[in-house]
Amino acid sequence: MVETSQIRPHMEVLGSDGAHVGTVDHIEGDRIKLARRDSPDGDHHYVPLSAVARVDAHVHLDRTAAALGLVGVATATAATTGDATAASPLPPVKNRAVEGSAPRRNFYLPWIVGLVGLVLLLLLLTKACSPDRTEPVASDTAMTAPYAAEPAAPATGTAALPVEQVTLPGGRTISAEPNSLNYALQAYLASNAPAPRTFTFDKLNFDIGSAAIRAQDQANVDALAEILNAYPEARAQVVGYTDTTGTGRGNAELGQQRGEAVAQALIAKGVDRSRIAAASGGENAPVDTNATAQGRFENRRTELIVIAK
Repeated sequence: MVETSQIRPHMEVLGSDGAHVGTVDHIEGDRIKLARRDSPDGDHHYVPLSAVARVDAHVHLDRTAAALGLVGVATATAATTGDATAASPLPPVKNRAVEGSAPRRNFYLPWIVGLVGLVLLLLLLTKACSPDRTEPVASDTAMTAPYAAEPAAPATGTAALPVEQVTLPGGRTISAEPNSLNYALQAYLASNAPAPRTFTFDKLNFDIGSAAIRAQDQANVDALAEILNAYPEARAQVVGYTDTTGTGRGNAELGQQRGEAVAQALIAKGVDRSRIAAASGGENAPVDTNATAQGRFENRRTELIVIAK
């Protein structure tokens, strides 16, 4: 089996036919979670680790995307053959002479020129008859503060799944959604899989310019603390990330504040301070585009790295 430590975030995943299947987001349990930006339906997709044939600069699979049920994830490129070119819908301006005869005139060209002229005339008349628009036109302005407000992003990046009751060592139970960080983390800590291992929170993103844990994400943090308390030998690092809004230095500081906010929340729930560290990823290693509000929301994330178990 391929060593999972060789598989890192942002590596390209290729099918057995060499086609692009997706990009590694991170490993969850015995599966590779693919980044959303390659997904045509806007959802995360998964590839079992058992399908990995080898790892070099890319992750190579032993089967195609179609065989994995990922039809539509990889993008096919249309092929062209020979030197054939698309035929023009317009007739030629001059026909070739045949056996020395004079070229015949193109009787369609005057009609085409006249039709184009008529369309342009109608456009000019329409514009002349339209009322003047005096409303101000919105324009982008330079930000006067490190962060500016933007439309609210969805609370989560993935659709809610049925909740399962997971029993932890000691008999305590937590509620966890399959494919969530907490679900994958407890399975990993209960296994013999080696450390380190990185997990991306599925429900722990931040508002722009803020390091405060949102109210709708607090239950996710509480369940995480329960898991870490059930495995007292585990040590972890919380890494905070930002989008590209603001300055690089400011984002590095904000990422550190986000990591420390989560670490402090875990300590407040009983996790020993010596087992939790905080770090910043700043605006580096985005998991989505910074050109949209949804993408920036995805990048304002937190990751948990299990250092020892």
